[in-house]
Amino acid sequence: MALVPPSASWARSATEFAAVTPSREVLLGHPGDFAVLEAQNAHMQTADGALQQVDAARALEQWQELRCAYEEIGVRTSILPSGQGLADLCFTANPSLVLACPDGRREVWLAKMRHPSRQPETALHEDFHRQRGAVIRRMPEQVPRFEGCGDGVQHPGRFLMHAGTGPRSDASAWAWMAEAHPELEILLYELVDPRFYHLDTALAPLDERCALYVPEAFDDAGRARVLAAFPAAIALPLDEAMRFAGNAHCPDGKHVLLDAACEATAELLRARGYVPIPLDTSEFRKAGGSVFCLKLAL
Repeated sequence: MALVPPSASWARSATEFAAVTPSREVLLGHPGDFAVLEAQNAHMQTADGALQQVDAARALEQWQELRCAYEEIGVRTSILPSGQGLADLCFTANPSLVLACPDGRREVWLAKMRHPSRQPETALHEDFHRQRGAVIRRMPEQVPRFEGCGDGVQHPGRFLMHAGTGPRSDASAWAWMAEAHPELEILLYELVDPRFYHLDTALAPLDERCALYVPEAFDDAGRARVLAAFPAAIALPLDEAMRFAGNAHCPDGKHVLLDAACEATAELLRARGYVPIPLDTSEFRKAGGSVFCLKLAL
């Protein structure tokens, strides 16, 4: 079975699936146009309903620190330039998904963004990937929405996909990908809490056995599936999940880039032998994203 529905039981091990080459490069988007212009998720408004206000200078400083952090641990960075008037261009995880295949290829699936203001980002991603000679895939017209790596999280080092369904990605998108790759197992998760609107806000793989996850984002079947796929998974406290602890990124099975406000999560990581790299992403959290949202693994 290539596509595993949310309610189906799953008792396999990640080690059963073909190995893939881990990414050592990320695509970042320059935040020169970053702003909160409309409420696209529950984090983009203050308690009184006003839109969050972004400190542009501070956001640029935080983004530069993120870029340096990647490069310091040996992860190469490519940059999409700003200047297109696209407020969310910096959140490069969403407009495309790079699928690592067992034969060493990288296959790019272009997104179908839900919000019109973000839809032009997909063309910029397509241009970037074409210049690199990537194989480009598109979702068919009948797929209403698909938001790339926001909802598609590949299992570390394996041809196995964790796929969110909910407000941003429709299950039909994953069915289409499964048809294209019958050998790719796709585990579906129904997202049940609007505060965790993308899978990448609630599930952050660290290695083949361990991931950070937000219990409140899933139903009982989803929580059971997380623990089946990641038997050493770490449940996050809700207060730090709301500061996007579940949007961390571990590119090498050791270093974990995460928001600096998630101190308890950092301690949990150290206790397991990981090396947390705290980063201030407070300006970007105002738009509903942190480290994982700000990069696309290539």
